[in-house]
Amino acid sequence: MNGDIESEMIAAGSALAGIFCAPPSESRPVRFGTVVAASGARLDVSVGGATLKGLSMTTSCSGAKAGDRCIVHAVGPIAVVTGIIAK
Repeated sequence: MNGDIESEMIAAGSALAGIFCAPPSESRPVRFGTVVAASGARLDVSVGGATLKGLSMTTSCSGAKAGDRCIVHAVGPIAVVTGIIAK
């Protein structure tokens, strides 16, 4: 094989691999929930019919109380309450 053709084929193969084999974008799901209970710096939150107990929260959520709607960010296996939705 001619060197120029070979390097063009390698470049084309690399371009195709980049298109078809690109790693999936990382997703960080965001969910809305309802605070069920608050205890110290932890919240129990109902999300989609399940209650997530003892979630950490950001300092902006420190006044959360039962019944408040909230925003829950999931990063890998960890979920954190990041905001309380204004009433």
